[in-house]
Amino acid sequence: EQSFSSDETNVNPALTDDLIEDLEKIKGDAIGNTLYSERWVLKTLMQISQFSGNEWNDEFESNLCSLWDMTLEKDVVNLLMKHDIITIISRVIELCSTSNNRLTEIMVGLLGNMCCVSSNVRIELSQREETITNILLLFDSPDAPVLIQLIRLVHATAWDLLKEKDNVPSWLENELISFRLCNYITFILKSSTNDELLYGTLEFLNTLCSVTINDKDFSQYFATSDLVKGMLESWGQLFSNWSSEDGFLNKHQKKVAEHWSAVLSSFTGHVNGRAALCENYENIGEIIYKIVQQPFESADIILISAVNILDSLVRVYFSRSSLKRLLIILNSLYQNAGETSADDSPLNSENLDVILQDCIENYCANVNTVVEHSLLNEALSECCENHVLLFWKAVNDRQTDDPGERVI
Repeated sequence: EQSFSSDETNVNPALTDDLIEDLEKIKGDAIGNTLYSERWVLKTLMQISQFSGNEWNDEFESNLCSLWDMTLEKDVVNLLMKHDIITIISRVIELCSTSNNRLTEIMVGLLGNMCCVSSNVRIELSQREETITNILLLFDSPDAPVLIQLIRLVHATAWDLLKEKDNVPSWLENELISFRLCNYITFILKSSTNDELLYGTLEFLNTLCSVTINDKDFSQYFATSDLVKGMLESWGQLFSNWSSEDGFLNKHQKKVAEHWSAVLSSFTGHVNGRAALCENYENIGEIIYKIVQQPFESADIILISAVNILDSLVRVYFSRSSLKRLLIILNSLYQNAGETSADDSPLNSENLDVILQDCIENYCANVNTVVEHSLLNEALSECCENHVLLFWKAVNDRQTDDPGERVI
């Protein structure tokens, strides 16, 4: 049995001259502060630039996937931009978009990563209108993985809109005004059975519908009856097995519902949007009822959006069950007033409780204005006395001189 002294075990081995030389070579070849090899990246970039369609094989695909992963590093992105990667990617996409879906997916995904990492890439891409116009033609692709990466890429280019609020890239403005982007998104929502694609599309749509630049509400470019039908189809796909009794099963499912409801809620802010919602009031009303039926703990964006949508439909749609449920929630809000939630996240703040309470009370006032008294009294007869009192309190607090015209 061999023994070692403590001195022997605690001393690092001496570096030989050859090892020091090898380490210096590795360090000199590294890209920025990463451990990625610049020579390897440039070699792979050369292969991409020389691609003619016949070089596709497992090794080439593996190298491209490795490069795709590397583009999460800003130093790698900067290196690629020095070698005009956008032009190279654009050429490959134009060459192979109809013949090699996997290569197209990787190229779009690689560019999407770069846009997520660097604002300079987003700016450069937005200035290349011909390039981005050609990339947008991929919306005609039937391949879900390609569309997932395309939505992610276009979404990344839209991030800066939320910050700047004063400048819309001309390519995006053209896509909006022509309703081409609306038509692309509508087709995906109505036809896709890929949950990941639908989620990415709803997230992107919600981002655009929340933008207002120079008094232009971007949601107006998507508020069509056809897109609303697509929203209903997407809900059926994503929540086909959902039971409102259990509430949303996880954060992801809740986030999907948040995007979905927020998009439709954004349509309530203008005439065309409300008209599109009213054309589909019955199916929307059924979904909203399921949303408000879920166990109530505290206010959130989903419930606030749901009440806004119901309010916009009040002239064509009234649900006694929904009113009864909202009065139960309103009563809970009064009981919980002043209590502090254990969860400090924005979605559970007291501010949202106040907003939801205000939305429900506005809805009650509008119901009283629009719905026939006989129908309203029948609905209130199904509610407990305390909830009826809350209804009339909301009405009295918002009483107006003009009672309006009763249409239901």
